[in-house]
Order: sequence, then structure tokens, then C-alpha cells
Amino acid sequence: GFVKSILDVADNLERAANAVPEEVKAGGEVDTDTARRLLLSMLEGIEMTDKVLLQIFQQNGIEKISPLGEKFDPNIHQALFEVPDPSKEPGTVAVVTKAGYTLHGRVVRSADVGVVKGD
Repeated sequence: GFVKSILDVADNLERAANAVPEEVKAGGEVDTDTARRLLLSMLEGIEMTDKVLLQIFQQNGIEKISPLGEKFDPNIHQALFEVPDPSKEPGTVAVVTKAGYTLHGRVVRSADVGVVKGD
């Protein structure tokens, strides 16, 4: 079920944190190549964990709202600021600062967005 699936995500996050060598955690010097490898490995793990989390959400009726480029809809978007962009139609979502989510079609959290400013 949902709880067991979420625990898998928690385990993945714990493994990612434990993958950082102790000398790095302690603030020791790390050469550029080692730092790059660690960062890329951590990024890969975070992206995989995010993918698993979104799959768990989908299996349980939770959908992510990522409205970049869509027409602003006050029912699912929270406009935080306006963006001047003459290349886009006014009222279009130009920036998403925080994704929104629905549960079985009902908005749980609106997406925080910046909207293209009208004239």
C-alpha cells in the first residue's frame, strides 16, 4: 500500500545521504573529479527517487500539476508575480516556483506560478 511504498522512498533518501563519504561530511578536501562524481551520483539518485515517488503518487490518485506554458487558471494556480515577456501571450504561466498536486481530481495544493503580464 501507500505507506509501505513511501517507506521505500525514505530508504532511498537515507541510502543517498549515507553514500556521501565521512571525510566529505566532515568538511575535508575533495578533488574536483571526486566532487563531480559524487554530485552526479547524488543527482542520479535524487532523480530516480523522484521518479519512484511520482509513480507512488500516481498509483494512489495523486497527480502533479506542472503548468508551465499553460493558460493561468485560478482554480489550480496561485499567481505570485507577473513576468514581462512580449514573446508569450498575457496570462500564460511563465514560471513555476512550486508544483501543485491533485488527489483524485481535487486540488490539494495549487501550483505557485509567475504569469506573463498583460499590456
